[in-house]
Amino acid sequence: MSDAVDLTQLLLALADARVSYILVGGLAAVAQGAPVMTFDVDIVHERDAANCSRLVAVLAQLHARYRGRPDRLEPTLDALMSTGHQLLATDLGPLDVLGAVEGGRAFSDLVAHTVTLDVDGRPIRMLRLEKLLELKLQWNDDESRARAALYERALRHT
Repeated sequence: MSDAVDLTQLLLALADARVSYILVGGLAAVAQGAPVMTFDVDIVHERDAANCSRLVAVLAQLHARYRGRPDRLEPTLDALMSTGHQLLATDLGPLDVLGAVEGGRAFSDLVAHTVTLDVDGRPIRMLRLEKLLELKLQWNDDESRARAALYERALRHT
């Protein structure tokens, strides 16, 4: 795997493969004006067989492997169909593929709370900053509280 990290290219690879997903986490917040740093891509994907098959194919092209696992297995269709979290390293950088987020919220629960932005001519659906803030407030740790404050400040300035 390459040491290069290109999170935008990672998003575009998913879009070009016609994977249906919602960008969540720090990169979605950054795209909406929040002054935070992030080093990975977090997505919640639609967990139907056709979409998960497209996701498996693009992950294979990106040489995706589980982070922190000695066997470095690549993700399977069964794993992607679950609500679990697949924490992956790819040729383009870290990718967290989430079957669901806080409270068991899946793609279908989140899609009404998204905005679509154009990234290099591709529509990228992401969770609205207001919803990211709501999810972040459910955590009670220092990092989450700090991020929530930054999200709130960004919302006040939009």
